[in-house]
Amino acid sequence: MRIATMTSLFREQRGTDEYMSYIDSMRRCKAAGFDIQDFNMCAMLRRKTELNNDDWMKQADKIRDEAEKLGIEFVQSHPPYRPNKYGYFKTEEEEEFFKEITRRSIVISGMLGVKWAVLHPVTECVKTEYNFEADLALNHEIFDEVVELAMKEKVGIAFENMADRDSSRRFGATAHELIELIDSYHDERVGICWDTGHANRIYIDPVAPMKEVGKRIKALHINDNHGDKDEHLLPFEGTISWEQVMKVLVEIGYEGDLVYEIKTNNYMPDGLKDQTARFAAEVGRYLLSLCK
Repeated sequence: MRIATMTSLFREQRGTDEYMSYIDSMRRCKAAGFDIQDFNMCAMLRRKTELNNDDWMKQADKIRDEAEKLGIEFVQSHPPYRPNKYGYFKTEEEEEFFKEITRRSIVISGMLGVKWAVLHPVTECVKTEYNFEADLALNHEIFDEVVELAMKEKVGIAFENMADRDSSRRFGATAHELIELIDSYHDERVGICWDTGHANRIYIDPVAPMKEVGKRIKALHINDNHGDKDEHLLPFEGTISWEQVMKVLVEIGYEGDLVYEIKTNNYMPDGLKDQTARFAAEVGRYLLSLCK
């Protein structure tokens, strides 16, 4: 295992609507000690990336070339996700836009050599509610074309464990639901991205479900919280037992990397971001030492 971070670690600019470009963020992540990165494209939904423009393939080429120069490896990506648990947007225009940026994100993942693109499962709550078969069917309706495209682009798909919120159930929050979804594809190129923070909000013992899903875990979103909100803290800033998490990852034979999904820098002044990113890398190295 190696320590990694999302390219979004430097993206947000305190007090403004401005954002840092992918290349500038990649460079600063690299300087902080992250040679391995997750290419985060979630902000495409807000139309706030250079990949939203008509020349998106040219921009992706530039990003790939810069990554090669810097010696950066993209092991994961995070395509845009629907902003709530619903399977569909309210308008056809919004739905078509989302389908396009999802398609675009998978193609870009392939261009960058990404191993696993992470998707959020959706929940059927229009035609019916709390119906497992309906949830499973809706996810196939929404994602089968995406999975097919990913296979063509030589990118694996990892469905992420969700977390219930706003007193409302979300499909994919439990290990059982994820196992049923993953296994229904009958393809080793479809697996699970385990979000440690989400599990800590759902389970009293958040490492037990990791054992249950086992080797289906192909990717990770490493973050901490106090069990109620999705805080995206650095490990050891919340209540997760990281000693146990690392032990289980070794036990199940996890073959991927430790990929941060943290908001450590979201509200930091720019002058402090490099320092906090270096500290995050140091915390990651300590996590890896727990595997020995």
